[in-house]
Amino acid sequence: MPKAPAGRIVYWSQRLVEEVIDSNGIRVDPRLKSVVKVGAGGAGIELSGHERNKVTRFEIMKKVSKKLGNELVSDPDTPGPLHFVQGQGRADVTEFQRWGPVAERSLRQETCLVHVRTISRRGRRVDLCLFGSLGNLTGYTAPEGHVTGWTSSAAPAIEELVATRGARIPRFYDDESVAVEALKAALYQGAPANLSDHPGRPETRAYTIAGIESCQYAAVVYKDVTLTPGRWDFRHEPEMNGAERILVGAPLWLRAIGS
Repeated sequence: MPKAPAGRIVYWSQRLVEEVIDSNGIRVDPRLKSVVKVGAGGAGIELSGHERNKVTRFEIMKKVSKKLGNELVSDPDTPGPLHFVQGQGRADVTEFQRWGPVAERSLRQETCLVHVRTISRRGRRVDLCLFGSLGNLTGYTAPEGHVTGWTSSAAPAIEELVATRGARIPRFYDDESVAVEALKAALYQGAPANLSDHPGRPETRAYTIAGIESCQYAAVVYKDVTLTPGRWDFRHEPEMNGAERILVGAPLWLRAIGS
């Protein structure tokens, strides 16, 4: 078996990883003992601190990936709806900007937004918009002080979609329109008034946290949307032009290669 390239885990969702382990009967290590805990958020597993030290996160990544098998899709041409995806490519990380009153269905923590774009073997463009807790990000910090730039008017709708894991489509939206808004937030958030000044340059936009050139990722998918041909006109939005399939979800982990 070829040796995995050296890297550094820069994002890890303990809650989601443990949820996947528990829901799929994954035994990470025969020596590990898990404790089922029931709280306000429902049942979940927790590895004791002593037992968790016996296995590394990298080993957990390999075990989870192997157990999920074909359910953890790496081919972006795979017909949907997809539930889990993995891959490697450039990942741009920004701080998702929320506004308005805190609703019942809202994210309860500061949130990062990870964007990954991939082109399938058939030449099909697939955009991943992954929302996760900013506290799960390691080695990077959000911009401090007064930061200005474009923010999405659809942020409350995006937040509701993510907070309900795709179970609820906000009023006045459908699957396609809210996925399009999530992608626009990933591509344009923090840009000045003229959004076309920043194509392919996330580092020049406010709220940008990191650009990881080679990033291994695995994610849970909440919405797998293929845009209807002819419905959307992105000719004046250079980064949106060519969008075809949009996956909205949450990262399980991100691993920067060569970092």
